[in-house]
Amino acid sequence: MSKHQKTVKKRPTVQIKGKIHEKKEGWIITEICGKPFERGYAHGALLSKELERVLKVFPFIVHEQFRKKVTFSEYLKKCKELINPHINATNCSEFYEELRGISAGAKSNGVSITVDYLIAWNSLLTMYSYYFDHSETATKRCSAFIATGNATKQGDIVMAHDTHSDFATGQLLNIMLYVYPDQGYPFCMQTSAGFIASSSDWFLCSTGIIGCETTISDIDYKPSLYKGSKRIPYFCRIRQAMQYGKTLDDYVSIMTKHNAGDYANSWLLGDVNTGEIMLLEIALKTHHIERTLNGVFYGMNSAIDFEIRSRETHDQDFMNPETSSGSRNIRLNALLNDRYYGHITPAIAKRVMSDHYDVFLDKTIMNGRTICCHTELTNKSTGHPDILHGCTDSKVVNTAMAKQLQCLARFGSACGRPFHIKDYVKTHSSAKPWMAVLDDIPTYTWTTIG
Repeated sequence: MSKHQKTVKKRPTVQIKGKIHEKKEGWIITEICGKPFERGYAHGALLSKELERVLKVFPFIVHEQFRKKVTFSEYLKKCKELINPHINATNCSEFYEELRGISAGAKSNGVSITVDYLIAWNSLLTMYSYYFDHSETATKRCSAFIATGNATKQGDIVMAHDTHSDFATGQLLNIMLYVYPDQGYPFCMQTSAGFIASSSDWFLCSTGIIGCETTISDIDYKPSLYKGSKRIPYFCRIRQAMQYGKTLDDYVSIMTKHNAGDYANSWLLGDVNTGEIMLLEIALKTHHIERTLNGVFYGMNSAIDFEIRSRETHDQDFMNPETSSGSRNIRLNALLNDRYYGHITPAIAKRVMSDHYDVFLDKTIMNGRTICCHTELTNKSTGHPDILHGCTDSKVVNTAMAKQLQCLARFGSACGRPFHIKDYVKTHSSAKPWMAVLDDIPTYTWTTIG
């Protein structure tokens, strides 16, 4: 070697333990496996382009969703103060390593996203309950049901879920991620790049447990995430349950132990091995459990349990047909416990989740009061006209599909409505800032995932 030559050290090649199976109908079907850092690295490397998009959209989401009451830098600082100590704790350390892997995997493809940033991204729904004052009402999130036994045509479990989200967040939730960990059990979840849990909260586990949820709105407390607290953010608890929970009892134990009260939910869970389904509602001080082998549970953003509703929320919408929660409550009950009871199948589930009947107006119309929510078309009485919000995807599964970690899914909305941002802005000028972060949504078809 001449004196003018230099030894160049090659960067060691890191094996990517995973792959993108396919991209179809708006979905990116991805697989990761291995130890925490390894599967995180695969996540970050395979989905680096999607993480780059998160870097662009996330600040916009915070700016719009938190009503300009906190800057993005302040938001990041508060997450580091409140959330990071809990993620670094022993019982969440595995997932911290996974986040480190995501950051490193993304960096290998030229995308710089720090672990602190990823924790703040995972904390988005947790921070809603921190920043929203008790007198304020956030947009409603999700319609869902789970049915079993004599409620379904085949006597099996049928579960369905519509994501109701702002469009900026919703367009990022197009990852169907199959996780094969070195410890625990494999599972599949709908998620966004950078998340360690679903956040849309739709998952199928190799143990036979399946689940989804709807938000409990109008809570009257702030989450218990102060320094020194042993409370664990919800996204770590549900991830722990998906990976390690074998039974419905395990889910109750994991989700209620060290509960921080953040992102209060009505969890709809089923065990396809036994046919049993469960409603698990969790606030801060109270949780409520119902279980059955014959019947239906559903969620529509009001707590089903009266004690949770009266003690830990200021919810007045439960049976009020003028509101989104009240209207959907009445409609879901009519469809699931009356019209379709005993006949529920995946085909019927798709029909229910794309329903546009407004109980208050007594007619079929696309607005924010219907199961397939279209808040983007509604007025101040049913949503926030300055925020583009509505149904952004829909999923359906039954026992046979769940045992194969398969489901039916439609990206965009349950009804397949297209959305063109330029056309929308022509009649809704206040939505112009959204043009910088939104893509058009074509009419996607239902497709089989898995």
